[in-house]
Amino acid sequence: MSKLSPEERWRRNTQERLIALQRSGELERLSKSGLKIIGRKKRYTSDAWAKSPMRERLSRPGFKEWYGDCRAVAKKYGLTDWTLEMLCLVSGYDPMKLPFPVAAVWPRITVVTDCQDELFGRWLSYEGRLLGLNVKQKFGDMENKIVNYFQPETKLDPSQKPPWRTAFVLRVETPPDYPPEAAQELQREAQQQIRELLRRLGYRIPRRLRPSALVNIADKLEVGKPLKSGGAYEILDNLDPLGNVTNDKRGRRLVASERYKIKNRLDDTVK
Repeated sequence: MSKLSPEERWRRNTQERLIALQRSGELERLSKSGLKIIGRKKRYTSDAWAKSPMRERLSRPGFKEWYGDCRAVAKKYGLTDWTLEMLCLVSGYDPMKLPFPVAAVWPRITVVTDCQDELFGRWLSYEGRLLGLNVKQKFGDMENKIVNYFQPETKLDPSQKPPWRTAFVLRVETPPDYPPEAAQELQREAQQQIRELLRRLGYRIPRRLRPSALVNIADKLEVGKPLKSGGAYEILDNLDPLGNVTNDKRGRRLVASERYKIKNRLDDTVK
């Protein structure tokens, strides 16, 4: 049996809640009372539902109270209000066949910026929306969602952009019952999307590097200083052996190589 993907695990979790709702008797109760309120004996067909105005149902005595009951039951099973309403009133409705989520709480990736520049906020929202991200702007302890559907006509000047490390913060939000495997996958996906968002905003992002213990001995390697004649020997003498070096020629090459790599790495951190 093949291993289920995190997305499929979450999908099955949602489906189990729908089945639990159907077996509880709550759906049948709400369906009967809802149809009675709107004066119907049978549920709507999909076409009839699409053509029926919402205001007509809202004008029925008792409908708002019924919808409040639906909201409470939907919340109990972690579903959206409209999902339960359609399950009650629409014949053949299957929320699991929809391309969008029916759960009330759904995983989402949010970026929050405290940069107050209006143009930066508009570009951040525009590019973030294209990547499926929620974008918010922080004012003190408050956060407001930024919604911009159109590409700004004015290009973003470098002086209007905060440093890439502090441009925004990433927040991955998942419901309590979200599978751990799916949460890990979502976090990985979020990091990839954030790097793409930074790239689209015109930032030059250093390539991802694994931690290196050699960075801690940059001073001993005299990184950034010209290597004087015989300097590699002096460095080798002052260091613990790098990789148990026993050959002088190999050791000198190793010192030069590590000095070069660490210098490039440290230079990249401030770009």
